[in-house]
Amino acid sequence: MVCLCAGLMAARVQGIPDTMPLRRFVLSSALVLSASACTGNIGGADETPESAAAPARVRRLTREEFNKSASAVLGSSVDVAQGFAAEDTILGFSTHERLQVTSLLADQIDTAAVTLAEEGRSRLSDLYACPSGRSQDDCAKAFIQKVGQRAFRRPVTAEEESDLLALFNAGKQGGTMATGAELVLQALFSSASFLYRTELGPTTGRKGQVVELTPYEVASELSFMVTGGPPDDTLLAAAQAGTLSSPDEREKQTRRLLQTADARLKLRQFFIEWLGLNGLNKVNKNNQVYPDYSVEFRDSMVRERNAFIDSIVKDHAGSVKELLSANYSYVDETLANYYGGLSRTGVDDEGMGRVTLPPERLGILTQAGVMSTYAHFDSSSPIKRGKFVLTRLLCRTVPPPPANVSTIPPALSEDSTTRERFAAHTSNPACAGCHKTIDPMGFGMEDFDGLGQHRTEENGHPVDASGGVVAPDGTITAPFTGGAQLARQLATNDELANCVPLQFVRYAMGRDEHASDAELLAAMRTGAYRTDELKVTEALVSLVRSASFTQRRLPTR
Repeated sequence: MVCLCAGLMAARVQGIPDTMPLRRFVLSSALVLSASACTGNIGGADETPESAAAPARVRRLTREEFNKSASAVLGSSVDVAQGFAAEDTILGFSTHERLQVTSLLADQIDTAAVTLAEEGRSRLSDLYACPSGRSQDDCAKAFIQKVGQRAFRRPVTAEEESDLLALFNAGKQGGTMATGAELVLQALFSSASFLYRTELGPTTGRKGQVVELTPYEVASELSFMVTGGPPDDTLLAAAQAGTLSSPDEREKQTRRLLQTADARLKLRQFFIEWLGLNGLNKVNKNNQVYPDYSVEFRDSMVRERNAFIDSIVKDHAGSVKELLSANYSYVDETLANYYGGLSRTGVDDEGMGRVTLPPERLGILTQAGVMSTYAHFDSSSPIKRGKFVLTRLLCRTVPPPPANVSTIPPALSEDSTTRERFAAHTSNPACAGCHKTIDPMGFGMEDFDGLGQHRTEENGHPVDASGGVVAPDGTITAPFTGGAQLARQLATNDELANCVPLQFVRYAMGRDEHASDAELLAAMRTGAYRTDELKVTEALVSLVRSASFTQRRLPTR
């Protein structure tokens, strides 16, 4: 058996007096622990090599997933989790499996449960209303089963129904059906079964055994991966029918969900987090160096990022080749002028229109938002830009600098270019090894300043934007000059093509690659993804069809 390190429900009836007013229920202290399956070697004949499948686990909902899950319960959109403590990131992604419930977050969830229960009392009145001729217990049970399945993303068990019914009856003593329903909703929203989603398989599994996830776990895994929210009625019906064990059915459901607005937003978030652009709305620049910078300018960069990625997702099925090599973008008047007085077409109500980019710009890599993100407060940064290409786009590891080496950028100088200053700064023998790989990538984007403006001169000196794509063995395999040429090189780079599926696994599965993922990654890197413009949606389909998607190894401890 696998023990779950969080209680089944956080709220339980404990001698509630008849006249007790609705109050907050404190979350189980176990929820402050990280979500994980209990471990500890007990031995047993069913032990399987660790490479057979990724470990069983439970995963905490992110803020966005919490909002979508609560919205599914109430039947209308809510945004109560926006004020929760922000997720940290691992490997660049906020969707990782190590999200915890701190004391602060537990209090915030407790408060949110009260707020959501109050909203649910009015929004769900038709579900708990009890017509004459029907017992209130029957009505309460029907309500519990309906909203409980929405909250837990699976049918409510008999034990859970009994507990929730007791809570419902305690709430309506001296009150009404509405107060009973409100108390049940509060318990559901503060329950571990709402806050966590499990990947544990059937309760009959033996320690160390590789198990198939239950149909409802598969439905949740698929839905959260594609839409960022809980399964809809169609997917739950497929789980109930037992058809999700078929790769063809999982592909069918995935392609159906990919047509939804939620799926497009989920894919947008993948591109934003993969490229490290989630902090763009907080980018700040020195106005003395970059007089064009303002909060409004920063907002324009965010709008371009979102509109361009949305077009790649909607019109090109998330094609990475199109992302890198598109000769167009979507900008407002501010950026159209900044990019050289470009003419916009199809301007929408928000002032966003399509532009044909000048030859020095290509795809997302040369957007002002990307160049600004990978730059300093008052200058460009060849090191940040080179590391960005190596780690985010090519999936290489760049070791941290030696402890005795200063990481402070070289001082600004009007007598030299940024390239000249950084070349001297990184010539230290202790740094040279890494910078032989980093610098050719970063120096090749020096035709853009720290705010993403194209330039041919800096401080009166010609800008040298020559660079090269450096192979893992240290050789320069693809010389280039300028960010647009780099983007063109990367769009056909095999290393990048292999990196994207790995980054998507990290984002979608919430973990780094596992030994058992070799076959999965091979499938994602070939097939329709590789032959059809590196479409992320095709890599996603390969993922949901794989055994790695539905199998987990139970702990041996």
